[in-house]
Amino acid sequence: MGWMVTLRQEVPEELLSRMSAYDSFGSFALLPLGTALAGPAAAAFGLSGALWGCALVCAALAGLVLLVPEVRRLERAVPEARARAVEPEPVTSG
Repeated sequence: MGWMVTLRQEVPEELLSRMSAYDSFGSFALLPLGTALAGPAAAAFGLSGALWGCALVCAALAGLVLLVPEVRRLERAVPEARARAVEPEPVTSG
């Protein structure tokens, strides 16, 4: 959910389709590679060792992403319609 909100908020409308295609391609293209490496990793390190190794790799990659300053400063923008609803206009007597 957070990824989709960030994608819609940060990517210009005219590039959204292309960015979504690259995102999907990257996600699906690496699935066979991970599946192919899972068996040999379990054979080499044992099932528990392979799972812990995968967990460490995932945590390390998430940590590397957090080193990017723009990622840490990312804030959710409030849509204009919601901002107007939160801040009502003053009532004037006529």
